[in-house]
Amino acid sequence: MEFARVALMPFVLPRGIAARRLFDCRNAGLTSFLLRTIRCDIMTDMTSRRKTLKRDWFDNQPGAWVMVMLPAVAGFFIGGPNLDTLWLLATWAVCYCVQFSAAHWFKAHFSRRYLPPMLTYAVALIVIGLPFLITHTGILRWAPLYIVLVALSMLSSWLRKERSLWGNAVSVIAASAMATVIASFGSTVETACVMPINAAHASCAAADVTAARAAIRNMPDLSQIFDLHAWWPAGSLPVSGLIATVLFALTQYGSVLVVKTMIRERGKCSYVAASWVWHVALLLLAAVPSGRSPYLIAMTVLLLARAVALPVVTRRTTLKPVVTGITEAFASFIAFGCIIAFGCIIAAI
Repeated sequence: MEFARVALMPFVLPRGIAARRLFDCRNAGLTSFLLRTIRCDIMTDMTSRRKTLKRDWFDNQPGAWVMVMLPAVAGFFIGGPNLDTLWLLATWAVCYCVQFSAAHWFKAHFSRRYLPPMLTYAVALIVIGLPFLITHTGILRWAPLYIVLVALSMLSSWLRKERSLWGNAVSVIAASAMATVIASFGSTVETACVMPINAAHASCAAADVTAARAAIRNMPDLSQIFDLHAWWPAGSLPVSGLIATVLFALTQYGSVLVVKTMIRERGKCSYVAASWVWHVALLLLAAVPSGRSPYLIAMTVLLLARAVALPVVTRRTTLKPVVTGITEAFASFIAFGCIIAFGCIIAAI
């Protein structure tokens, strides 16, 4: 009887249901090793032959798109719009398409179902991004950071830990850093650097704009491979972009904590406390310094209010995930506006 049930599985299982959700190869409960092997072969075959669905081509989380693109758009405005920043912004959007489709592929442990979207987006990235790389080799100075982040992102997907705190942190850092990356290619090249490496490097504003742009767009020669100034020339780390990156990282990770208190970790006091402490710290960070900005104070007050109000409201009622998503989208746009206003002020100094 057991063998008959195994033989009939391909005919009786409902189409479109992943086989791995129905059975567990390691705990199949079959006494015969042969039958267990046959059963797992059927599982693998069913999973691998599952067709690519329309939803596999799109990220079904609008909030993720908001969090990924807003720092890049902020860098576009803070650094000064031009053809380079617009090109890089479009390339980053395609990069995200490759990332989420590759993450699905890794999460499914290389199921062929997710290959068409991933390969299609990868080809689109090559078409759009390769010309930028050829003409802007300086973008490679950011390659080590993003290689590490991509590796960690794929690892979290493989382990199915992309929703974990460290998996979310990887995504937040990758998105937030784009504010600095794009701002460095903007028209406002003469912004000051984080710290002067030598006397000639102390003021970006005094540097020749054409030379500064060329230094940012191109990688150093082999003769300058150990020259830190050549690797990170004036304007490659604009202060306004770095501040925006830090602010986006702090506010977006605060958003991660708020969402967890409302959905996956709802009712857990530890997550609520962590969210509240995080947002109180943000408020203190914005309000305590002598050069405090009214934009940042307003932003942190509003973010703290929503972080406190949402868990309190849901103690007696249940909010649909879409409500939480819409709330966080509004919070992200509020943070986006305040960070851009503050970043533009810094860039103008």
